Parts: sequence; C-alpha cells; structure tokens
Amino acid sequence: MLYVKNKFNGEVIAELKETSIEDAKTVLRKAVNAFKDVSRLPAYKRSESLIDLSERISKGADSFAKTIAMEAGKPIKYAQKEVRRAAFTIKTSGEEAKRIYGETIPFDVEPRGEGRFAYYTRVPIGPVFSITPFNDPLNLVAHKVGPAIAAGNSIVNKPTTLTPLSSLKLEEMLRSTELPENSYQNIIAGGESEVTKFFLTSEEMKKVTFTGGIEAAEKLVKTAGPKKYSMELGSNSPVIVFEDSDWENYVDSIVDAAFESQGQNCIHAQRLIVQKNIISEFKEAIIKSTKKLKVGNPLDENTDIGPMISEGEAKRVEKWVNEAVSEGGNVLTGGRREGSIYYPTVMENVPRKATIWKNEVFGPVTLIIPFEKIEEAIEIANDVPYGLQAGVFTSNIETAMKMIDHLDFGAVLINDTSDFRVDTMPFGGMKKSGIGREGIRFAIEEMTEIKLAIFRR
Repeated sequence: MLYVKNKFNGEVIAELKETSIEDAKTVLRKAVNAFKDVSRLPAYKRSESLIDLSERISKGADSFAKTIAMEAGKPIKYAQKEVRRAAFTIKTSGEEAKRIYGETIPFDVEPRGEGRFAYYTRVPIGPVFSITPFNDPLNLVAHKVGPAIAAGNSIVNKPTTLTPLSSLKLEEMLRSTELPENSYQNIIAGGESEVTKFFLTSEEMKKVTFTGGIEAAEKLVKTAGPKKYSMELGSNSPVIVFEDSDWENYVDSIVDAAFESQGQNCIHAQRLIVQKNIISEFKEAIIKSTKKLKVGNPLDENTDIGPMISEGEAKRVEKWVNEAVSEGGNVLTGGRREGSIYYPTVMENVPRKATIWKNEVFGPVTLIIPFEKIEEAIEIANDVPYGLQAGVFTSNIETAMKMIDHLDFGAVLINDTSDFRVDTMPFGGMKKSGIGREGIRFAIEEMTEIKLAIFRR
C-alpha cells in the first residue's frame, strides 16, 4: 500500500493500492483501445467534453484546493490559484481542439514540382504516457491531459507518489464527461519501478511527456530509448534589476517569485542580480518584505510559507545553505529549519563554486548578486546549465532588447519576475531546461504527427 500524508502534520490522508505489472498490462490495453475511440471523435465533441470538465473543476474548486494544500503542503491561497489555472488549462485545451490546422505546401518551387499540389494535416500521435511532479499536482497534470485529449489521444499519467490525489480526482471527474471510457488513466508507481519501466519501454506508448528534474530525465531516456519526448526540466532563474528601473514598486512581487510554494517551482527567482548602485536599498527592502511572510499550516488562509514536500528535501536545502556559508556566503534572513519547514532565506556573497549557486535549489532560498555593467549581468545570468525563464527590470528599451538578445533563456520577461506564466504561452527552456515546449497549442503540436498529402494533377 502507498500512504499519502499531509505534509504539514504527517497524518495519513489516503491509502492507495500500487499498480502491479498485471494491472499495468490492463491499463495499457485499455489506453490502446481508448485511443481508437478518442481519435475518431470529431473535434467539437472533444472540445465540448473538455469544457465540461473545466466547469466541473471550477465547481469542485474548494475540494481540489484542500487536497493540494494537504498532499503538497502548498498554502491554500496558492492552491486555490492552481485550481483556477487548471480549469483554464482544460478549458483552453477544449477550445484549441477546434483549431488544429494544416497548411498547403507549394511544390512548384522547382521544375520537378510542377503539376503537383500538397497539403498537410496534423493527426493524433497515439497513446501518451506522462509523468508529473509534486509541485503543481493538478495544473501540471492538466497540461498533459488537456492537450493530449484535445489532439485526439488517450493518456496514461504517472503522478509522483508524493502527491497522487489531485490527479486521481481529475480522472474520476473526467469519467463523468462524455469522453470515451479510459481516455485518461492513472497508475500508482515509483519513478524507477518495473511498472513505470513497462510503460516507458512499451511500443504502444507513442509519446512520453515528462516534468521533473534533469537527473530523472537522463535515467528515463536511458530506460525508454529512442522515442518522441517532451520534457520540462529544471532551472536556476535570475531576476536582473537595473538602477534605472522602478524596482521599488515590485519588491513584494520579487519576494513572492522567490518564495511562493516554498520555492518549489521551476521558475522561482533563485538569483537576484542587482546593479551595485542600488544594492544596499534593494537588499534592505527584500529583507523587510521577506520577514513579513507568515510560516505555518497550509490550510490557514494567512499562511505564505508551508512545509517542503518532505523533511529530506528541507534537510537538503539546509545542507546547501550551510555549505555556502562555510564557503563565504552570508545569510541575511532565514537560514533555519523546523522539521520539513525551511524558513524563507536570503543570502549574499555566495561564491560561484557553491552548489546552491549553480544548481536548482527547488526551495525557499534566493541569492543577491551584484553587478556593474550590463555585460557582467548577462554573463552572471547565463553562467548556469539551465535556461528556462529570466526576469529583467529596466526602463531603458535598449537595455531590454540587449537582454532579450543575449540571455540564454526560453523566455525573457521585461519589468517582471521570472516567476510568471500564462498557461497558453510557449513554455520551455534552453540548455538543460527541457525538450520542446508546453503551453496548450504548443503541447498539442508535440502530441500530433504531420501527415502530408501530395496530388499529381
């Protein structure tokens, strides 16, 4: 049995039967059969069912939010926001189901092509296998399920065993729509279990879409071999603050970007790269705002910071911070742990050799780093193996354009933090931050195949 615990008090909130190999074979067979039914559904019916599901999510918002707060330790106000986003993600997937377009292709671009006419369409790729993380246990599932079904595919999801309940609730809710039976199924299994390997290596699963860390992704690819992948991986996101910006108006937004959901967010602001002329005032303002954050029970409406996903993860963050201090770094506020809670922490003078400087902390820690010239800011920002999103605060359009041109990140946000995402935008990164793009329309494209038709007149 798998015991799902309340991350704040450790109480067991659910007991689940883990998927066996025999169960997995049945799930796979059902997914293959469901694909035949979903792929034959006209677009308007897929659309109507997904919009129906979205409405059901909104009606069940309180129950979903409470589940997220308990199983993930996410403060309830952020859990409520996640439910709203998930409803939007599914609704927009329904709308995009009616906008899967093809294109005509000119063939008379050379003499051999005269007398020929061609067009392509997008067709469903086949059964999809998805693996989803703990930090957004509903919306990141919605980002797999919505586009997969909109494109005409069936999908099997493996939520992390730490937070499977939101995904199971979504599956149950989907059964109440008019989508074919087994369009969406969950398995309960560990990341390196035989059951997970069964799905990864199955030739019947035509697409693997994964959200998680780079180490897990590397193991996954070694196990599954050549396949069609989409991967949204880690980051170490910078927010770059120039002295000409109105940064004073955005202090609370920057602090929120650093610590929302305990920093367990791939676009959380891990490095605050600040021009030297303003760094003293900036530092003082960030510390003051951080100290206002309330740490406590995620079910309390006033809580800003809850527990991390496990005590082990809190201990890892504690180790990284202590290591950085031993190497010359200073803790300006925070820097302490109580069980699975790690207090929001701001640091300075952390050397580049420190683990917490180069790697993704995935916890409530942010570093303040000074710079003088724009070239130095770019070099500091790019000096990590990741490149998901970067925020830049400046009032100078030339500075903004130079940052957009030279930052090696999938998205550069001007006068905003790194921690902003609209669920329709192309979402993904450079370097080790992933393969392909999510965001509903872009995920649909990743879950379809192009089929070309050529006519000779």
